[in-house]
Amino acid sequence: MADSFHQALMTADLTVLDKLADRWDSIHTSIKGLGKRLHDEVLTPLRDKGYWEGAAAPYAWKMIDDIQRQLEHATSVADASRRVIEDAVGDLKSAQKDLKDAVRRATDKGLYIQSDGTPAPDVTGGVCKANPTKDDKKDIEAARHEIAEILKRGVTADRNLAFSLMADIGLGPWFNDRPGFTDIDSTGRIGEDEYNALDLAMQGKNPYPASSSDDPYSLGWDWVTGDGPRHREYFSGDRMTELIRSSESMQKLRVDTLQQWRSTGQPEGDVAYSISSGGKVGALEKLITTDLPAIVTGDKAHLGEAFTGSYNLHYDVKGEDPDGSVVVEYTLHNTTSNESFLHYIGYYDWLKETNRDHGVFSSEDQKIVWTERIPAKEK
Repeated sequence: MADSFHQALMTADLTVLDKLADRWDSIHTSIKGLGKRLHDEVLTPLRDKGYWEGAAAPYAWKMIDDIQRQLEHATSVADASRRVIEDAVGDLKSAQKDLKDAVRRATDKGLYIQSDGTPAPDVTGGVCKANPTKDDKKDIEAARHEIAEILKRGVTADRNLAFSLMADIGLGPWFNDRPGFTDIDSTGRIGEDEYNALDLAMQGKNPYPASSSDDPYSLGWDWVTGDGPRHREYFSGDRMTELIRSSESMQKLRVDTLQQWRSTGQPEGDVAYSISSGGKVGALEKLITTDLPAIVTGDKAHLGEAFTGSYNLHYDVKGEDPDGSVVVEYTLHNTTSNESFLHYIGYYDWLKETNRDHGVFSSEDQKIVWTERIPAKEK
């Protein structure tokens, strides 16, 4: 099982980042000025003094000129990367020290800090209590709040470091000609499209996946006929992704995400939308008054959620801007099946028996992943 962020921050050897910054500084020192030397000592004699003439000469000059520019760009990338790491390591070391101090103070009071950084709700004075006192609860809540605030700082520094550094290095085959970050406090300049591409690249995936025009109508038809792949993935910009993003239900889920992040300091969590919050009558009313009209009219505010029904979203915080806006990667898993088609009558175990693996009306699942920035309007 992977360590929680709390465990990782408590035990991390942050001197590794110091060494990495030193390495970038060494690289910068080594290559600084090489571009000019290449121009002065190689290109100029060949081109301007007639040392190389003939049909191939212009092509050679162009290649040398390209190498010169790449060396200059590499020098800028190395310098920017060093600055970003040096800025981040200070924040991370501060968060690590404060976290260790907070955990020590909590344990000195007899509280038990769990692996995710939250205090156990029933341990005070080193004793497990069935009914903690009011003062016990006050101590537990104070420790929880303090640790959560520190974890938020650590997560923000860690994620902002990753994306600032990746943005400086760039995704192209050549060195980035405009590395624009020298600290981790300027992530507000990274747009959502760039965040999506950088996030996919850091996961070892194609940062620019082929777009898909699938929509609830085509997916519904493929479910009925059994045509097409039974597993499909959608990313930012795809029709299915944008329908979920524009769904009315997402408005509350974004608020829920911000509230959980600010309350717990945990980088990952789950939020959920349920059509049965009002019971079967409420679900039926929603079907008649909202979902069916959305299917008929193509209403973007409700078509996505009409297709999925109730759904869970897993979120992974990718950073926080200085203004409090939070960048989040959302992942939604949905299965179109006979069971889900009948969800308006309720969720029962026997409905699973109606699902099929092959042929007409066979189950098909979708994975929808996108990264977006949630404004800090609820801050």
